Amino acid sequence: MKGNIMALSEHLEKLSKQAKSLEDSVASFNQDTEQAITAKRVEAKKSLDEAKTRFGDQMNADADEFTASWAELQKEVSDSFDSLQNDIAKKRADRAAKKAERTAEYAEGDAEDAVDWAVYALQEAEYAILDAAYARDEANRLQKG
Repeated sequence: MKGNIMALSEHLEKLSKQAKSLEDSVASFNQDTEQAITAKRVEAKKSLDEAKTRFGDQMNADADEFTASWAELQKEVSDSFDSLQNDIAKKRADRAAKKAERTAEYAEGDAEDAVDWAVYALQEAEYAILDAAYARDEANRLQKG
């Protein structure tokens, strides 16, 4: 923070010097000859052109820095969204896998129940066949007499 204040102080000092130079130049206009004013004008134009070049260079440097910062920010945001999308896709895949696992477990349970029912049905069939054979045997025995 102090570095920024020091830099600002230097800029203010430069501004103060420039304002004092302008004040001195204007104050001397009434006493200067046309030749002196022309020389000051040429010197001021040269100084202005140099300042314009420095200012343009600084603006270009600032623009380059801003462009780089902007690109970095865009990349960070893009990476964050990509990461978020990957997380969402992973969670969806995890949920789908868990759902598939539950579906398989239910189907396996249904299959076990069906096999158990089939075993029971076969036992019922066996008992019914034995009961029929017993009844037939009893009927034959009673008919013989």
